Amino acid sequence: MILKGKTDLLFIVFKKKMKLVSLVLFISFMIIILFSVNGKAQSLKDSIRANHSPHKATIYSLVLPGLGQAYNQQYWKVPILYAGIATIAYFAVFNTERYHLYRTEFVARINGDTLSLNPKYALYSDNTVLQLKNYYQRNLEFTYIMAGVVYLLNLIDASVYAHLFSFDVGNDLSLRVDPMINNNTFSFDNPPSAGVRLTLKF
Repeated sequence: MILKGKTDLLFIVFKKKMKLVSLVLFISFMIIILFSVNGKAQSLKDSIRANHSPHKATIYSLVLPGLGQAYNQQYWKVPILYAGIATIAYFAVFNTERYHLYRTEFVARINGDTLSLNPKYALYSDNTVLQLKNYYQRNLEFTYIMAGVVYLLNLIDASVYAHLFSFDVGNDLSLRVDPMINNNTFSFDNPPSAGVRLTLKF
């Protein structure tokens, strides 16, 4: 009964954590959508491109991931970013839950606390429980590293594309490749040679 109560309590805590994570992600996503609508209305003005600030884009993404991408008007990146964040959050909660379950089981066995033993793991040896605990601990640490990498890439992406925001790639920019024959008129020893001419127009 005690173990069943503990399992039910852990499941309730797990559900509450997932609801909290979902709520935070939903609120963040709605803020970015509102910001995007506002930014889209302002993008009609020509002064936006001239006054676009990479510093602002970086700060926005530092405060709220995805906000810098919305500021850069790259709205398609926001759902991709938040899909990645949601996936990392799910695995973080899952690995944390598993790690604590196996850690509790291993500590109970070491201390001889029979009341805290989980009957689901009765057939597991002490070494197996230890290996599972270490396995989910490594997964949890890797999940935290991935979260840091995604957060850092979010900042780099916002900053780089903010610098390129005012870069104009218009119809005037073109690269033309033409074959050519080089006539060596000043040298009688060298025959005409074939080559390629590159013409950059901007």
